[in-house]
Amino acid sequence: MNEKTQLDKKINEIEKIKIKLDDFSSNEEKINFLLDEMRNALNDETQVDFNYFWGLKNLCLTIFKLPINSISRVEFWKRFIDISNQSKKIKEIFDDNISFEIEQIELTIDSLEKDLNNFSQIAESVKDLELNNSLQALFSKKEYFLNIHKELSVLNSFSIRINSLRKEIIKTNMRLSLKNRLLKRLSAVGDFVFPKRKELIKDLSQEFLNCIDSYIENFDLKNSKYFILKDEIKSLQSIAKVLTLNTHSFTTSRLKLSDCWDKVKVAEKEYKQDRLKSLEVVNKVTDKIDALHAMCKNDPEDKNIEKTEDEIVNFMKTLELTSADVKFLKNKIKNAKAPIFEKKQHEKIERINVQKQEEESRVQKIEDIKNHLKDLISKKEISLEELENEKIDLDEKMKSLNLLKFEKLIMDKDFKVLKDLIEEKKEIKLFENESDELKSFKLLLEQKRLKKQTLKQNLDNLKKELSGSGFDFEKAMIYRELIDSEKLRFDELDASINELEDKIDELESV
Repeated sequence: MNEKTQLDKKINEIEKIKIKLDDFSSNEEKINFLLDEMRNALNDETQVDFNYFWGLKNLCLTIFKLPINSISRVEFWKRFIDISNQSKKIKEIFDDNISFEIEQIELTIDSLEKDLNNFSQIAESVKDLELNNSLQALFSKKEYFLNIHKELSVLNSFSIRINSLRKEIIKTNMRLSLKNRLLKRLSAVGDFVFPKRKELIKDLSQEFLNCIDSYIENFDLKNSKYFILKDEIKSLQSIAKVLTLNTHSFTTSRLKLSDCWDKVKVAEKEYKQDRLKSLEVVNKVTDKIDALHAMCKNDPEDKNIEKTEDEIVNFMKTLELTSADVKFLKNKIKNAKAPIFEKKQHEKIERINVQKQEEESRVQKIEDIKNHLKDLISKKEISLEELENEKIDLDEKMKSLNLLKFEKLIMDKDFKVLKDLIEEKKEIKLFENESDELKSFKLLLEQKRLKKQTLKQNLDNLKKELSGSGFDFEKAMIYRELIDSEKLRFDELDASINELEDKIDELESV
């Protein structure tokens, strides 16, 4: 209802009061009635109709000009003045409230105009629309939907604020010129918001319908899981509620998606019926597999297990089973034979543990031999016979250990020290038993030359193995140490031979 209509209504109410005054016989009754009406008009201070009040006041002043009892005139005039003063106070309060409301409306319009100038920045700050990545029909145009949704979110907010402000301005009692000025400012904002919003809604609605058509075109009931399709349809329906679509687009998309939903429900129902029939067939096989499991559990080495398994597989071939059913049953057969695999695994673990214990025992024996060798070499008072006996005993122990080639080389290094010690003691004994010193030196020289040849051959073999084999770093280092040790023994033996030759030459020249 506009302001002119409201004014016409108030004029009609004053005319009704005038007609009512004709029912009174005296002017005093008329004034008394008008004063009561004026008082009633001011009762609700928050919603005073001043146009109506002023109309009553003018009627009252007109009747005061007519003949009235002087005593009554004084009393009525006093009441008139009191009511008028009260109306002035209420008008002042009312004007203050109106001024405050106008100020707030102007501030709101200022804020709206400022936000309109920053439209792009405000649209960027809007939270992104959540799209299901599986919806390729929409996800391929993700940026378009995100940007349009942001712009429309801001424009929708603007339109709500504009409509709310327009209603507020219309119902606020203010001068018509001021009211028109505020409405004109608000219309300037609306001239940008509403056409742009209408155009974006039209484009978005058409694009969304195109995406729905694309989704329906690629709608595949045969190669998709039903729960995934249902989830996609529900996601599309939820997005349709969030997006600002026109009525045609929203209704059409809902109908098309509902049709897809019905197709999924029908297909799902048929699948469940087929699955129920398939389950009956599968149960026939599972009964046989359960019997196989009991057989494997009672005696994992039963010779009939393999035959029973073959019978089950052949029976499966005679049935109409889906690939999923076949996979399920094969996996069930595998689980049924689990006791056999568990036994084999248990035996394997036991075998590994035994091998580990044997290896630990062998390594410990090797370590004991090494320690015993070191003790023998460190004993200076031990006799030649004792050393030889100990060596024979250690040789027997070494043979029983089945040493690897690499381990044997390492052990030989320590044994050679023992051999050298035995040879030294033999040399001493040789000189003690032989009266002919020259003959003893010649015999010793011959022995050392044979030893030199053996040592030279052994050294060459080690060098050849080091250069021709792809050893890791640790083994290569050990081979290098063995070569260095043998080379040192070779040099010491060579020096010993030279010394013996000089000694023999000296004895022969005497």
